[in-house]
Amino acid sequence: MRVTGIETLKALQSEVGSRRAGTDGERRAQQWLKARCEELGLPVELDEFAFIGSESYRPLLQMAMVIWAAISIWLSFAGQPFGGAIAFAGLFLYLSVVHKKLDVRLARTRSRNVIAGLRRPISDYVADPEKGPAFLICAHYDTPRSSPHWFRKVRDLMRFLGPLAMLGIMLHVAFMVLRGLAGVASNWGMGGPHELMLALSPWVGRAVLVMAAPLGGIMLFTGMYTLLGKKVDSPGADDNGSGTVLVLELARRIGEKPLHNAEVFFAWWGAEERGLFGSRQFVRRFHDRLSRDILYLVNADCVGVGESLTIHTGQGLIRRHATDAETVRRLERIARDQGAKTIRTWESIVSGGSSDHAEWVDRGYVHAVSLVRGEHLPSSIPGRVLAALLRVPDANSIRLDHIHSADDSIEGINPRILQESIDVAEAYVREIDEKLGSR
Repeated sequence: MRVTGIETLKALQSEVGSRRAGTDGERRAQQWLKARCEELGLPVELDEFAFIGSESYRPLLQMAMVIWAAISIWLSFAGQPFGGAIAFAGLFLYLSVVHKKLDVRLARTRSRNVIAGLRRPISDYVADPEKGPAFLICAHYDTPRSSPHWFRKVRDLMRFLGPLAMLGIMLHVAFMVLRGLAGVASNWGMGGPHELMLALSPWVGRAVLVMAAPLGGIMLFTGMYTLLGKKVDSPGADDNGSGTVLVLELARRIGEKPLHNAEVFFAWWGAEERGLFGSRQFVRRFHDRLSRDILYLVNADCVGVGESLTIHTGQGLIRRHATDAETVRRLERIARDQGAKTIRTWESIVSGGSSDHAEWVDRGYVHAVSLVRGEHLPSSIPGRVLAALLRVPDANSIRLDHIHSADDSIEGINPRILQESIDVAEAYVREIDEKLGSR
C-alpha cells in the first residue's frame, strides 16, 4: 500500500521528533533522511557545513543593532550631525555587507545537509563540465525553539511598528541630507535654509523618536527574553516537517516515473532556523560551478497549513532580484489547476521572513521558487505607505501564527493542504521538464 504524505510526516514526528540544530534530534533526522533515501535507491551524501552554535549570538546582535541605531539618531539631533552620519553609514555597511560574512567567520559548530540524486550524487553533477538542466528540490529539516503564545501579539504589533520605524529612519536620512545641503548653501552666503533646518531639527528628532523607539523597545525586550527566558523546542510539524516530507514524496514519485530531460536532486538543509546556514554555505561553495539559467530550484517551507500558496516574485530593496516572470505565471496557473489559491509576495521588510531560496535568488538564479502556505494578511497602513514610497512590488504577507510554537504539531496539519502542495510541486517540475524537451 502506498504511503501518503501525512503518513510520512507522522513517521518523521514520531520517530525523530524535534530537530533543532546542534541536538541529538538533528543527528537522528540526518540518519532518518539518509535511510529513507537509501530505501528509494538514491545515492545520498552528507554535506558538511558550520553554523553558530551559541543561541545567545542573535539576540545579543539584535540588541546591539538597536543601540547602534539609537546612538546614530541621537548624535544626529544632538549637535553632532557628522558623527551621526558616520555612525549610521557604518550601521548600513554592516547590515548590507559585513553581517553575512561575519556569520560565516564565526560559524564553528558542525552539521550536515542531506543531499540525494536520482541517478548520481550531486557532487558528480557539480564537477561535470558538460552538465545539463537540473532540478534541486529542497527544504530545511531543522526545527526552531518554541515561543510563548503572547509572542503572537508581539509579532502582530511588529507588523505595524516595523514599517513605521523604517519610515522614521527614512525621514531621518532625508532630513540629514537636506541639512547637509543647507550647510553647503550657507557657505555660499544663503543662510536661510540652514537656519530653517536648525529650527526644524528638534521637531524632526521627536518625530523620528516617536516612529522608531517603540520598535527598538520591543526588540530589546524580545532579545532579552530570548536570552533569559525558558527554552522549549517546537514540534516543527509544519516548520518544516511538511517541507521535508514534500521533498521525500517527490523523490519517491519521480523515482517511480523519472523525468526525461533534466536531472533531479533532493536536498534537506540544516540550521535554517539559525540563519539559513546550510543552504547559504552550499551556494557559496558551488555557485560558480552551477548555471543560473538551467538550474531550477524548488524550496518548500511550511506547506501543510493555510489555503493560500505564496508565489515569490523576487526579493530585496536596494539590490533587487526578480524571479523569472514566466516561471511565476506558470506556477500560478499550475496551482490554480490543482485547486490552490495563490498570492504573490516580494520578500522585503514589508512582507518579512525568508527561507533557503534566499541565497540562490541573491546569486541570480531566476528560476528559484519557494512554496509557503498560509492565510493572506493585509498590510498595515505604515506597511502600505512604505511599500508605495519604496515601490515594492507585490507587498503582501501571510499569517503563520502556529509556527515557532507548541501548536506546530501533527494535529494542526491539514492532510489535504499538504497533499495539494505536493501535487503542485510535482506538476510544476514535470511541466518544466516537458518544456525542456520541446526546445
